[in-house]
Amino acid sequence: MRPLIVPLFALAALTACSSTMAPGGGGAGTGAGGGSGATRGAVVPTDGFETYVTRHNGFTRIRRSEAQAGDDAILRQFEDSNPASPAGFRNVIDLRSTPVANRVQAEAIGQERTWRDGSGQTQTALQRVLRLTADVEGFTPAAVVAAGGEIVLSGSDYSVVRINDAVNHNNQSAPGTLYLALNFDTETAAIRILNRTVYLHCGGCRPEDHRRIDLLGENLPFNVQTGAFGGEISGEVYELMVRLGSRTTEVSGTILGQVGGSRPDDLVAGGVFEASGTMDYQGQQNDVQVDGVFWASN
Repeated sequence: MRPLIVPLFALAALTACSSTMAPGGGGAGTGAGGGSGATRGAVVPTDGFETYVTRHNGFTRIRRSEAQAGDDAILRQFEDSNPASPAGFRNVIDLRSTPVANRVQAEAIGQERTWRDGSGQTQTALQRVLRLTADVEGFTPAAVVAAGGEIVLSGSDYSVVRINDAVNHNNQSAPGTLYLALNFDTETAAIRILNRTVYLHCGGCRPEDHRRIDLLGENLPFNVQTGAFGGEISGEVYELMVRLGSRTTEVSGTILGQVGGSRPDDLVAGGVFEASGTMDYQGQQNDVQVDGVFWASN
């Protein structure tokens, strides 16, 4: 993540000030939140995710990598001072529409495939994701924990859906389509990720609003001292079938998020998630994989 991509995601060549944190976001009263020494603090699972506090700005970073052999050299080019992205690779998130600038910063490094269609027009599609990252500003829990109760945030996500070996479906959802409830009394969180896409059957047809993914996580462990939350999520992936409606695949996976801020009425959150599932469709196996990053505020 380079400072020269856009100011919204100004991440310098990074050096962690700590290695991957222990499960629970560092434990009660420690870790990203720099807690006040209170004994409370739910244990948050972090398996499959890398998380640490960045040295250059003190944000908590949550990262999930799908890098393959040879990708390390590509990823290093997104972290140096050279503004030119490697050919065929880019940060596929439109950072200009991320609603929490300078507080939650999101990145999805992807490889693109380019071809010419039947009319000779150049087409580009996301071929695969190398890495997903969410950086969230520091969390100061004292006033927020003292207020207690439930705080609701809303936001959006960027999701990539892979169905078998087909070209990926990637979509950045509209603001307000993601719901996150943080309960500071029960130390639990609930999140719903609803990613939609608008489809036109023909040039003069009425636009149809189709769900691409619908994921839900309930009673997730939420460490009120560090701001970390996460656990199991499940839901459906909808694949649009032209003139045939859509077919649905049930998926399950994991999510890891982080809360930032210091006031109950001014919190932010961000994180990374994944889910997968398989279904039989007309005698053929349908394998689905979802990868995404999200951000929210109140």
